[in-house]
Amino acid sequence: MALSPPQHQNASLYVGDLPPDVTEAMLFDLFKAVGPVLSIRVCRDAVTRRSLSYAYVNFQSAHDAERALETLNYHQINGKPIRIMWSHRDPSLRKSGAGNVFIKNLHKTIDNQTLYDTFSQFGNILSCKVATGADGESRGYGFVHFESDESAKAAIEKVNGMLLKSLQVYVGRFVRRSQRMQLSALRYTNVYLKDLKQGITQDEIVSYLSKFGPIKSTCLKTDKRDRPFAFVDFETHEAAAEAVEQCSGKEIAELTETGSFLYIQRAQKKSERQEELKKKFAQLKARRINEYSGSNLYVKNLDDTVDDQQLKEIFEKFGEITSCKVMQDDKVPPGSKGFGFVCFKEVESANKAISEMNGFLLGAKPLYVNVAQRKEVRRATLEIQYAARVARMPTAAGAMGNPSSQQQPGMNFQPMYHPPPGYFPPGPPGPAYMGYPPQPSRGGMMGPKWQQGMPGMGPFPPPNMQGGPQMGIRGGPAPRGGRMGARGSPQAGRGAPVQGRGLPKAAPGMAPPSSMMFKQGMQTPMGMGMNGREPLTAAGLANMNPDQQKNALGERLFARISETHPEYAAKITGMLLEMDVPETLNLLESPDVLHSKITEALEVLKAHMVEEQATNP
Repeated sequence: MALSPPQHQNASLYVGDLPPDVTEAMLFDLFKAVGPVLSIRVCRDAVTRRSLSYAYVNFQSAHDAERALETLNYHQINGKPIRIMWSHRDPSLRKSGAGNVFIKNLHKTIDNQTLYDTFSQFGNILSCKVATGADGESRGYGFVHFESDESAKAAIEKVNGMLLKSLQVYVGRFVRRSQRMQLSALRYTNVYLKDLKQGITQDEIVSYLSKFGPIKSTCLKTDKRDRPFAFVDFETHEAAAEAVEQCSGKEIAELTETGSFLYIQRAQKKSERQEELKKKFAQLKARRINEYSGSNLYVKNLDDTVDDQQLKEIFEKFGEITSCKVMQDDKVPPGSKGFGFVCFKEVESANKAISEMNGFLLGAKPLYVNVAQRKEVRRATLEIQYAARVARMPTAAGAMGNPSSQQQPGMNFQPMYHPPPGYFPPGPPGPAYMGYPPQPSRGGMMGPKWQQGMPGMGPFPPPNMQGGPQMGIRGGPAPRGGRMGARGSPQAGRGAPVQGRGLPKAAPGMAPPSSMMFKQGMQTPMGMGMNGREPLTAAGLANMNPDQQKNALGERLFARISETHPEYAAKITGMLLEMDVPETLNLLESPDVLHSKITEALEVLKAHMVEEQATNP
């Protein structure tokens, strides 16, 4: 039966069961073949920006939306079928459960389309789905939501008990899990027992519990630690409830050890226990966060020899400490990870510790002390900082004046394309680009490598320019007596190389090719080594001004990041330099911490790229 749009429809479709990597651009390519699309939005988590696996597609015409529903429903994207239904702004129909049918004992080969074809004869179907596991295999049950309750009743009467592919299926009204749990709590007959004495037998359990009522079955097992536990199934709910009431939390000589108390409660499914424990731990976590907000401190740059007691002795002069912990790795024996947490009883003590201990030299490292943050809060802060940085970049580019916007005489440049924020240049900005003349920054001076290729800082020259210098061209002898001009180009002097013989010709106003960058006699800025790989110390940074500190740290970070992620090295370096100088220096000294920060930055960058592609398909 063909689907008919609801009376209040507005040409909007709900698209569910999407793979996590599906973007708005991919959905647009799929749905534009049906008709003009007004908008598409993939719903994402507000903090992590990860896809929630569903989206909304708005068409110009209701007929196009209906045609998309009929032709693209259960279409596979990345090997996973999507589920399309009309978008209902009023959730009352969905929450009421009217017309929703539950089917179980389905054959493993029955998929969404087969289930839809089976039940479509009873009326219009709003949604139809077979539950699947992580591997895509059917879990043997599904749901069909009819437009009317009469269609659902007819389906239950006709299909319940029928054979579908040699299996007898059950079809009944859909009941929410919360309601099923309430009903189960009122009708249970199976109970779970633990804290039993060692060596207990099933006969002893049955002999004691049978006084509450007839028992249908028992099961006695031991866990991995050889502790006995049992299940007892009574014939009536009243007998099971009485056994729980009379025996729970009591010392029973026939069943428990001396001084031990019996645990007996309604038997639960693993998923139900996990859900209860999850709620319990979430409440405890929320209470701890509210209780210790502002008083729990994060301390890093700790020496490997600092343990819990030493950390407490360092901070206890500021006030009473409720807990103190230095985090350790999983090695044998465990070693310090270089950071820890100190929780004070009073917020004032924590504030005083931050003001006096942040930057304090403990051994050879300056401590970083700040209020502890949850991972999702840190990620959100990093995303905000990155968004603010991207927003500032076009202004910075206009203020600096981009020399690449004008074609240099003697160089056959193609027109330069300035990509929007979030675009990454094709190919890694590594050695393949070192043969081209670097773009001069403001005043003609060469900027650090980690600024080259960033939006607003002068992108790399295109790799297909003609007549430009190529990698591997050998230059002439090192210039003797030459000196650098006001715009960074070498002045003609005694012994200067002749243009066109050994070295490529540099355009007026541009820096010399990279083959001339580190010849003998040329000086590097203070604290900067070749390729930024010389050791950098806190004492050396203290002798630099803020700009020199950023450049020195940026050169070294860029070199480290380029080893693993050359295509994103410039952007990640810029993001990490937003951190404090002591914190950034710690990244160079702690490879594990640097790796974790790079991973976080990559997630933010990729999420930003997805948003940019969606807004500019």
